[in-house]
Amino acid sequence: MRYLPSLRQWLLSTSILSVIAGYALLLGVNARFGSSQRTQSHQRLVAALRDQPASMRDSLDALASLGIEVQWLSDGSQQSPVLDLDPDGRGWLTSVTSVRGANGLQQRLLVKQEISAELASEREFQLLLIAMAGLSVLLTALLFRVVLWRGLVRPLDDLSAELDSLSADSLGERLVPIEAQPLELQRIAGAFNRLQQRLAAAWQRERRFVDGVSHELRTPITLIYGYAQRLLSQSHPSALNYPIAQIHAEASRMSDLITVLLELARCDAGRLAQDLVALDPDDIVLQAFERLSVVAPQRLQLAVPAVLPLPQIFVDAERLQQCFAALVDNALRYSSGLVQLYASQEFTESSVIVVLHVADSGSGIPANERAQVIQRFERGSTALGQRGSGIGLAMVHDLILAMDAELSIADREGGGADLQMRFKVDPCPVVP
Repeated sequence: MRYLPSLRQWLLSTSILSVIAGYALLLGVNARFGSSQRTQSHQRLVAALRDQPASMRDSLDALASLGIEVQWLSDGSQQSPVLDLDPDGRGWLTSVTSVRGANGLQQRLLVKQEISAELASEREFQLLLIAMAGLSVLLTALLFRVVLWRGLVRPLDDLSAELDSLSADSLGERLVPIEAQPLELQRIAGAFNRLQQRLAAAWQRERRFVDGVSHELRTPITLIYGYAQRLLSQSHPSALNYPIAQIHAEASRMSDLITVLLELARCDAGRLAQDLVALDPDDIVLQAFERLSVVAPQRLQLAVPAVLPLPQIFVDAERLQQCFAALVDNALRYSSGLVQLYASQEFTESSVIVVLHVADSGSGIPANERAQVIQRFERGSTALGQRGSGIGLAMVHDLILAMDAELSIADREGGGADLQMRFKVDPCPVVP
């Protein structure tokens, strides 16, 4: 079933059309009633003239002064009252009636009655009705807009704003007050409250499941990782070197994956605890380079700091370093050249944007895939043939967003991808 595009417009149009139709019907009824009244009045006049033919012949001049013309016809058929208009614009009601004379012969009585005054009065009344119809349409449109705004639009806007203010963490706690809603919206509010309670229960079950599974997996994986690391430091047959190294690498990968899943679960549940402190961007980049350079010392490069001092940014230092680690791992995995770390700033009219860059020299990320690759378990075309979970960039996006910043993907000059963590600083400093 196809619904109406706008209930408000439909109601307004229907009400205006109803007013117009009502006045059109009133005009039609008035015209029909006026015509019937004129016909009946004319018929009464003809009956009076027919009953007194002698006196009628003696008072033709008097009748003419009243706008009535009477003629006797020797033949012709009877005619019901008919409205005629002469070239002067005067209106006449004409009829022919059969009358038996004193000699017993049938004669025809032609009566013409001028009704110009009645027609003019009827036209004035019709014009008045049309003017009233136009005024009524205007008033109906204005009043109906106010009624719709107070009774439909405003309650729906308030309900929409209340629903928009809900978050996953507050589901089931802030029910929509049903009694405060208009009668027509109470069933909708009640249905939404029941849906909200069901979603809250499902969300709590999912949260407990993710937290429980993550914590239960962390302990055995930590043990596997620790034993594999101990085996690597001991002497054993050379045939076991590769299997032990694989166990160590996969345990490390699974531990990182569980950490990412826990962070995403905390972001979704609104339970991400942050320790925001003011830090220097160049110091942040230097610390990230020192921590991650052991992974690929030949490929990771620290750019020369900017000439102008960068303003401090408020970040969670541990989680920001976690973001750097994920971005660097992503750059090393999907490119083969140098990966450069540096910080820069961009000025706007009201603020300055501090940008932390992780730039690689690979094939880059196509513009039409950039919104896709920051979604969970989504990978771009350049990642085909490479191992990966598809949640690294999604975790960085959520953590950076929690720090009131944004993750942006751009092209690096000379080729490659430039992944930027952009922090807005207010107010804008004065540029020397």
